[in-house]
Amino acid sequence: MKRQGFIKGSAILLAMVLITKILGLLYKIPLTNLLGGTGMGYFASAFSVFTPIFAIVVSGIPSTMARLTAENYALERFSNMRHTKRTAFLLFTVISTAAADVMIISSNILSHHVIGEPNTKYALMCVAPSIIFCTIMSVERGYCEGLQNMIPTAVSEIIETLFKLILGLGFAYGLMYHMSDMYDKTSMIFGTSYADQRQAASAALPFIAAAAILGSSIASAIACLYILISCKIKGDGVTKQMLQKDTVTDSTSVTVKKLINCCLPIALISVIMTFANMIDMLTVNPCIKAAMKTAPHKFDSLLSDKLTASMLPNFIYGSYTGLAVTVFGLVPTLTAMFGKSILPSLAESCAKNDKKAMQSGLTKMLTVTSIIAIPAGMGIAVLSEPILRFLFGGRETEIQVCIMPMSILGIAVIFLAIATPCFAILQTLGKPHKAIIIMLFGGIIKLFLNIILIRQPMINITGAAISTLVSEVFICFLSVHAVCRMTGLRPKISEIFVKPTYAALMCSVTAVLSHETLTKTELLQINHRFVTLFSIGIGSIMYFFCLYLLCETPKNIVNYIFSKKNPQNP
Repeated sequence: MKRQGFIKGSAILLAMVLITKILGLLYKIPLTNLLGGTGMGYFASAFSVFTPIFAIVVSGIPSTMARLTAENYALERFSNMRHTKRTAFLLFTVISTAAADVMIISSNILSHHVIGEPNTKYALMCVAPSIIFCTIMSVERGYCEGLQNMIPTAVSEIIETLFKLILGLGFAYGLMYHMSDMYDKTSMIFGTSYADQRQAASAALPFIAAAAILGSSIASAIACLYILISCKIKGDGVTKQMLQKDTVTDSTSVTVKKLINCCLPIALISVIMTFANMIDMLTVNPCIKAAMKTAPHKFDSLLSDKLTASMLPNFIYGSYTGLAVTVFGLVPTLTAMFGKSILPSLAESCAKNDKKAMQSGLTKMLTVTSIIAIPAGMGIAVLSEPILRFLFGGRETEIQVCIMPMSILGIAVIFLAIATPCFAILQTLGKPHKAIIIMLFGGIIKLFLNIILIRQPMINITGAAISTLVSEVFICFLSVHAVCRMTGLRPKISEIFVKPTYAALMCSVTAVLSHETLTKTELLQINHRFVTLFSIGIGSIMYFFCLYLLCETPKNIVNYIFSKKNPQNP
């Protein structure tokens, strides 16, 4: 099995994320246009319940396996490394199967009493089996990542996303046409009669959302099968001679205890990180209802024949999560790969007590993260409306709901993107409780601000974005401070944060001016999607040009990001 360093591993994972995010958008945009705000409310509500369960069961597995595998490899405990993998497969498969069964059995209770939307039970039942497949994949992915081989993770992620696109959309559109045909012939859908086409279409949305989720679960099963077969054929690079060096393995009970002790704190962190979605799910609808009672006329512009006052809270929530939050999550997913990539080498450095290597890796991670996160976040903030129209042009009402929230979330992107890999570092350094405490307080801040702000009619759903921004600023500063304090790292603030911020400001100004000029020039009449792409492209050129001027030489920038060398003057 071929091992990769931090930069090469990051490049592989970044390429994977870019491909999967493009495929994910190709999946999410048509699905959002098909379901609309109301249907996305069912979709997002199901995932808001599923995500904490997934976080408890699955989220800690990859980093735990990567860390333990890297430590065993560094200490040349190859037999114990394989024993840990076998034990993890058995342990986590049993746990995930039990969790999936419980979720299916309790789907009716969750949909009625937690979500408050009874029709989401179908989506909950369809998403539950994916817990098992993702658990098995996570063990194999973490094992390969611990050996500094990121290719199995990258390829399996791409396969999963590709089949999610094909099967998810295929099932959703197939069921929509089937139900439409059923109604045309019988005026009924699944045994229930409806007065007109509009009522029938509304009643079909929970089933279509569930069909899309079922396609995603089957995609996870296909990716799981791929990674098991691929890794079995290619092996892990451990030879018989290497196994003979390690004749003593830990007992199964000791290994199980070690796996649980490592996974549990990470799972708690992941659960707390999902609080933002859970908090929005639990607070947005009731707070929007309270705002509507206080000043109903503020929401009149959203109402229509297809969207009544009773449907509005779920519509607003679905629009916010389906459009604004979808774009918001793109950049942190990219930067999270730096934490994933640095984890194996950091674990080896910790095992060998090599502080110099640790600090070098952390500096690279923070620099590359900032260079990506800061311009991306500012770009989302200043071009929120053009980006929404580019991605979701067929949903005018949903776009109007999301313009201001997405501008605010664009700034929040910067802080979340920088904080995300820091959590992986805290876990690797054996201090996951610090991340738990930081995330818990961040969640509490968001909860209180949600309740206060969303209830204000003038603010309404924008309050969810404001609360996210405040909590992410708090989380980012504390997580970076904790990492620097624990490792003795003294980051160069100017190089890592100030220069990318200045370049990003110039990028944002250039993009906005380009967009406004092309849009207001009536003689040109250019398609709005081309204008958006052109403005982003011009802004990106300005950004890299500013970095060229601010840094000492372009060669040092390239070396710092793309080579294994660590120049003194990046």
